[in-house]
Amino acid sequence: MAVSRRTLQRAVQSYRQALRAEALATTRFETPPGRQLQIDFGERLVEVGGAKIKAFVFVATLGHSRRLHVRAFRAEKQEHWFAGIESAFTRKF
Repeated sequence: MAVSRRTLQRAVQSYRQALRAEALATTRFETPPGRQLQIDFGERLVEVGGAKIKAFVFVATLGHSRRLHVRAFRAEKQEHWFAGIESAFTRKF
């Protein structure tokens, strides 16, 4: 069975659009060394001594190298943000 080129192009058009969108969504945002540090908190359930507790995880990511600094806390309070930022700056990435 013969199919025209245009019919094939129309058939795969949605797949090609999805691939282009995925490529754009994963494009890295490049910054020069020493110019950007991204910080955020996340939370995880962890088991400590047989009991599940919620741990709050501070993550600092250097923009240029993508190196991480991670610390866990019992809460997400302002003092923990400050402690996380301070430890990120005093630690050698």
